[in-house]
Amino acid sequence: MSSADTSIELQWLKETDAAMLRQLWIEARGSAPPRTFTARLMRQALAWDAQATLSGGEAAGTRRAWSRVIRARTDTRSAQAQSGAMPATVGNGTRILKAWGGDTHEVVITADGGAIWNGKGYSSLSAVARAMTGTNRNGPRFFGLREVAKP
Repeated sequence: MSSADTSIELQWLKETDAAMLRQLWIEARGSAPPRTFTARLMRQALAWDAQATLSGGEAAGTRRAWSRVIRARTDTRSAQAQSGAMPATVGNGTRILKAWGGDTHEVVITADGGAIWNGKGYSSLSAVARAMTGTNRNGPRFFGLREVAKP
């Protein structure tokens, strides 16, 4: 496939309706797209496939790296998924900045897994979030260390 062919194909994808995009998806990938995929998202994914094919495809190392990320995020048997623990990158001395109530707050993680905020020690990030906001909150989620669960 030449660059000109890809350009024409990408233009055609831009003008294609959702029903045709679903059909193209099935032909290209061998299964139906996820029900939550919009026409825009299918267009982007199919366009990426066309461009990747033109450039020789995705490198094997990149593909393996993405597979590891996906497995870690979807494997409910993993220790992190079961415990809801903070990512390994958050350790003793890590500074977390949070904009809240018009101010920027600094929280420092301690060696025992607790946190210090405004010079006072707390047992967890959830305790800091509660003190900061006045309501019970999931600390790691409040500080952006964990994604919001999907319904």
